[in-house]
Amino acid sequence: MSASNQTAETNVAAAGFASEVSARCWPGATVAGVEPLRGDASTRRYLRARLAEPRPADAPDTLIVMVLQDAAVALSSEELGVFGKSGPKELAFVNVARFLSRHTDALPAVHGVSADQSLLVLEDVGDTPLWEAALACAPDQGEELFGLALDLVADLQADAVDDGSGCYGFLQSFDERLFGWEFDHFLEYGVAGADLSLVTASRAELTAVATRLAALPRVLAHRDYHAWNIHVQSSAAAPLNAAPATSAARRLRLIDFQDALLAPALYDVASLLTDRMTPDFITAEREERLLARFYARQRAGRLGSWSATRAAFRLVALQRVLKVVGRFNYLAEVKGKPGYLAMLPAVCRTARRLLAESEGVEATRELFAVAVRDGDQPATR
Repeated sequence: MSASNQTAETNVAAAGFASEVSARCWPGATVAGVEPLRGDASTRRYLRARLAEPRPADAPDTLIVMVLQDAAVALSSEELGVFGKSGPKELAFVNVARFLSRHTDALPAVHGVSADQSLLVLEDVGDTPLWEAALACAPDQGEELFGLALDLVADLQADAVDDGSGCYGFLQSFDERLFGWEFDHFLEYGVAGADLSLVTASRAELTAVATRLAALPRVLAHRDYHAWNIHVQSSAAAPLNAAPATSAARRLRLIDFQDALLAPALYDVASLLTDRMTPDFITAEREERLLARFYARQRAGRLGSWSATRAAFRLVALQRVLKVVGRFNYLAEVKGKPGYLAMLPAVCRTARRLLAESEGVEATRELFAVAVRDGDQPATR
């Protein structure tokens, strides 16, 4: 079967399952049709299902159907091997959603899961990621939206503690081995043509950084808490370009949380403030203000001082951007997704800044300067 025919067949199945779920949740409701939404680096596709008119008064206009092409956990989580060869017993998305929904209303409701776990019907949280919402506002209002996202993660870190209910996020941890695995991913795919001695020296430095990161206090982390995985829902009374006083009416919603795990409290902060696009908006001054805002609100995983927090933030952020450099090159080279190469210049700009600000990474700084694959050069391996 051709890819287009397979996609069409999947869309029909998705529409049918969405209709079943709609009728169960809102008797009398049915789905008129589905339309694809933009995707990302994952093995998931998203469709918007529009309910037919007339519909029950309490039924939503639309629902989201998540189509899973691979229900496995993330590649580096597989490396941890916590679920064994058979994988998790239930979808990580469902498992983590059930737990986090007890601590926040930011997650979309899960209305139904197909028997083969390939289709999920979810609440529709809209089309406006935080990044686009921030750019639609005046700069101070955009900064406030990022601040609200940091408030949300600070509160979740404090409230979402292990209650013994079996949330998968507490079974996985960003330990020294996983930090090291991601550094190796950078060295394997993110650089090319470097002298072996320089790569060896860099690996020794990054191994030491992994040890330092693994020693930081850990909390439950989203793991991919960036401005594309946080959506902003605004009411007619509080449009995106409204004054900051109406920001309470702008509801933040989280997606792609299925890879949650234990990590340093600053990991999600670094994900948000040093994402592939945010260097164009999060200046050094904004980063400092937003980090201070998080530090003031933080109750879990807190370090002893502001200076220690700033230093740890730089190391956590450096680890993440180096991982992204490796990951984007991997996606282009191995997975055939060259579009990610266009995002590398911004990521590399952030990496150079963090390398310049961090101690103990002199060889890595030199390696990055002479051998980084920043999207302009073809693969040489």
